[in-house]
Amino acid sequence: MFNASPMSQYEPTCEFAKLLAGRPEIDLVQFMLEIAEDAYPNLDRVGCLMEIDRLGVTSGDRAQKTSCRDRRDQLAAISDLLYEVEGFHGNRESYYDAENSYLNDVLQRRTGIPISLGILYMAVAGRTGLKMFGVNTPGHFIIGSCCGNGEALFVDPFNQGEVLDCEGVRSRIECLTGQKLAKEQFRAAAPLDIAARVLQNLKAVHAEKECWPQLLKVQQRLAVLLPQIPQERRDLGLVYLRVGQPHKALPLLESYMRVCGTAQAAALQPSLQAARRMMAEAN
Repeated sequence: MFNASPMSQYEPTCEFAKLLAGRPEIDLVQFMLEIAEDAYPNLDRVGCLMEIDRLGVTSGDRAQKTSCRDRRDQLAAISDLLYEVEGFHGNRESYYDAENSYLNDVLQRRTGIPISLGILYMAVAGRTGLKMFGVNTPGHFIIGSCCGNGEALFVDPFNQGEVLDCEGVRSRIECLTGQKLAKEQFRAAAPLDIAARVLQNLKAVHAEKECWPQLLKVQQRLAVLLPQIPQERRDLGLVYLRVGQPHKALPLLESYMRVCGTAQAAALQPSLQAARRMMAEAN
């Protein structure tokens, strides 16, 4: 339905550069479509956006017909459309599939993980005039919406769009993670932080399956998105080494060696030596 060159060492694609120009207010839908193009070069972006628009219009129409009285009713109407009518659901069977992070796949298969479903939910809600925000709660991404009284309601996008109050979210996350939540962990997350979490999820999936070419594209984006974190440039160097590009790996690894601690430097030495050996053999 919607599925129709890696970045250089430091340079994102033109579209990615445009997205980052608006930091920290990244357009998360466009960001999701941008990373989906890594897996689907002929991605039908317009088709994806039209489907989100359709969901937004339908959701708005349903809300008007049901005479939603307050914010909880509005959220319940959106959840009912997405999960009961349209069939979206959390992918419990294949939670760690990369497809769960590609928005076109989420739209086509009607399934995903909390963060991809949450970004879709926020986009649909936004098209009805309802502003929402992501919450970087540990282990389980949640979205929220402020009410007129200053309080917030939350939606669990992985569990049928269930509408929760603050205590409901606290109980759910603490049950899932075993961690106590501090009040500041309920604050709205910047779109930049949400984008980084999406990429970190994909990074973990590709690394676990040793899909190095796919991981390279994700890591290139992370290194550009988070230039203040030297570990991301180090990891980019390590992935370059894995795909047989020691000439790109070596400067990144050497740069990290100049800022890291003794233990990290010792752990990196074998990779640094391998990069130098591969370059020498190539010459």
